[in-house]
Amino acid sequence: MYYLTMEYVEGTSLKQLITSRGRLPVAVALTVGKQLCRALEVAHAEGVIHRDIKPQNIAVEPSGFLKVMDFGIARLANPPQGKGLTEAGMSIGTPDYMSPEQLSGSELDPRSDLYAAGVVLFECVTGRVPFEAETTWALVAKHPEEQPPDPRSLNADVPAPLAAVILKAMAKDPAGRFASAGEMHDALARIG
Repeated sequence: MYYLTMEYVEGTSLKQLITSRGRLPVAVALTVGKQLCRALEVAHAEGVIHRDIKPQNIAVEPSGFLKVMDFGIARLANPPQGKGLTEAGMSIGTPDYMSPEQLSGSELDPRSDLYAAGVVLFECVTGRVPFEAETTWALVAKHPEEQPPDPRSLNADVPAPLAAVILKAMAKDPAGRFASAGEMHDALARIG
């Protein structure tokens, strides 16, 4: 008999928190960002790319501890030949948070999760996602083609160093992003 066991996490999703409270204070967003980067660092060290980082998949326990959930579409960074669940050229995930390379169905590496982490932080400090559109197809076109707005244009309380981290994480070209989740964590830690 096959069965699945999972940890019960008491708390609320980050999405529910943003929906109920609006944009989060900068100090809270920094805490979320640093914990998210640490969780991604562990997953990436094991060769796992999450591929669906979004506030709905981040649980915040009453203590403030953050848990990344739903590794249901995660994939090994270097899957054995013929063992992948999705074919090259397919995209899977949530368009609001997907990197340009993920939307195009290209091969992914951990920097794709960092793009999504940048979108999550953008939403934490502004209360909205960086790209909005009438249709999914119009939204899908915005990630690779349009530059995200500076979060400070939507929230003057965002310090310039935090805006710089968010925008670097959301660079269109993966080479322009942080090299690792640890590097992104350290950039956030220098802010506060």
